Order: sequence, then structure tokens, then C-alpha cells
Amino acid sequence: MSSSHETPEKCRILSSMGSVIVFFAAYAGLSVERISQETGIDPARLMDPDNYLPEEFFEKFFQVLNKDFPERNIALELAALAPISYFGTPGRLLLRAPDARTMLDLFVDNCDLLADRLKIEAVDSGTETFFRTCQPLSDIDGGMSAEIGLGLGARIVRKCFDEGLLTRVQFRHRARGCISSYEDFFRVPVTFQAEFNALVLSTGELKKRVNRRGRPEIRTALEQRLKCLRQELGLEEINGIRDIRRTVMCNAIKGDYSVAGLARSMGMSVSSLQRRMPSGTTAGRLLDEARYVNAMGMLSDSSLSIDEVAFRLGFESDRGFRKAFQRWSGRSPAEARKEMCA
Repeated sequence: MSSSHETPEKCRILSSMGSVIVFFAAYAGLSVERISQETGIDPARLMDPDNYLPEEFFEKFFQVLNKDFPERNIALELAALAPISYFGTPGRLLLRAPDARTMLDLFVDNCDLLADRLKIEAVDSGTETFFRTCQPLSDIDGGMSAEIGLGLGARIVRKCFDEGLLTRVQFRHRARGCISSYEDFFRVPVTFQAEFNALVLSTGELKKRVNRRGRPEIRTALEQRLKCLRQELGLEEINGIRDIRRTVMCNAIKGDYSVAGLARSMGMSVSSLQRRMPSGTTAGRLLDEARYVNAMGMLSDSSLSIDEVAFRLGFESDRGFRKAFQRWSGRSPAEARKEMCA
């Protein structure tokens, strides 16, 4: 990955994702000149698959696609046609993982190489393992980016591993078309308005995966190459809090959003936890991020009252939740729910 290219410091996404989307749009009849005019991005910037583009480009571009092709499920069409090179150099490295479990772990640990606000978790729940993704862009684009990402993820599973590993798929948003079209694409049951976006994998099948493409030491080599990539991009500091973020989400599943609970789960004191946080970040901020992400998922479930959402998120009163949600998003929980269910 060349370090000579200018890279936005915040809210960036790998430009190979942008180039694939642009080529698809051109195929569908949308001119490159129109794309450039609508997004303010020079098409030449899209030609380097290892450069980065501002997240705002994708937000504007998805708006154009939705406007020009309202009757088509553009997200599924794009996910079906896009080459795996959509993930650029990080993706090519990750796809060389020796088995499914290793690939899963490496995607979790290095998802910020693809987009710096993308978060991925692998959550084991008995017989199922949730490959859970969160990208704030999907709250803006009506779920298009989530469908594209999980659609490509499902293709990777089918390409690299046997049938039976992927058991179902779930999305937070409402279906953007006929549900049967989703099930035809994913080849497994698909549900909507779930608590979070995820590919759901069979834990038993995941554990049975064997190395069919290389020796176990490939993982060590991959980790070293990915580390070099991270150093070039200046992401090592982010990696330093990845274990903390993972623990935050594990605690969140249990309804624990406290700093004390986080420190306890990390096996350290609260003061030690705070010292471990990099400059500009606090444990409280990470906990708030988790609460906000989970709040959005719960608010999309109309069967839950706002009082119930507040309780599940660990607030002592709905008033405290409403105040916090206003601080996080600039709107009330009721307003957010109305927008999602419109």
C-alpha cells in the first residue's frame, strides 16, 4: 500500500470499494461524469484500490443510486457482481487465511483496514457464531452498505468453505425488496429488523474447518504482513484498544455498561484501565458508543417500548436514556424510531 497517496484522517473507506461501485453504476447506465458531479470526487482517485475515500462519498453516491434505480435492489446486484478484490490488499491477505476460524479472527482484528468506522465482532452463542458488523454509514443509506458488505461476506464463505457454514443472515433495517430475492442470493433464511447485522455461522462447522490452502504457519506470516500494513497507515494505536472494545461489546450483551464492570472483565482496576486508554479516548466514551449502537438496534424493534430499551441499556430511568440519546445523536429516541420505521 503506497504511503504517497493523501489519506483522509477520519471516516475513510477503502477506495477499491468506491471503484467497484462506480464501475457497477456505469454498467447500470450512470455516467462517471454524473458520479463526479454528484459526489465532488475526481474519478481518477478511484483507480488506486489501496487508497482511501471519505465516507461522505459513499453517502452521496448511495443517494444517487437510490434516486436513479428505485425499483431495483442495487445492493444485492452489486454484491453479486463485485469481485473479491473489492477488499483491496487487506482483503487479498485475509483471504489467504488457512481456515475459517483464522479468517474470522483476522477480519475482526483488522476491519479498520477496510473502513475506520467499521466494527466487526465474532460472538459465539452456543451452536451459532455471529459475524456481527456495525458501520454507521448503514444508518444513513437505509442498509445498502450493510447488504453489500454481508453479501460479499457470504460469497467469500461459499467460495472458500463448504456448504453448511453459513446458516442464516440478519439485518437491522427493513427489507429493501422482496424477501425471496434475499434468500435466493444468500441461499439461507434472511430476517430483517433484527438487533444487529450479522452472518450467522454454524459453530460446529466453523470448528471443523481444516487448512486446505496452506500450512498453519501461514497465519503467522499473514499477521506480520497485516501488522506492517497497519504501521504504514498509522493504525497501531487503534489496535491497542481493540481488546477493550471487544470486552465492551461482550459486557453489553450481558447488559453491563459500567466502567467498573469493564475493568473487572479486563482483569484490572479502573485506574489501570483508564491509563491504558490512548489519548483522546476514555472508557466511558467506548461504553457510550456501544450503548448508542445497541440503542439503534433495539429502537428498530417496534415491539420494545422506549422504557424497555432504556432498561436493557442499563439506564435507571427513561429520562436518563432520552437525555443520553439526544447527546449521542442530536435527536430523541422517538424521532430516531420514526425515521427507521418510515
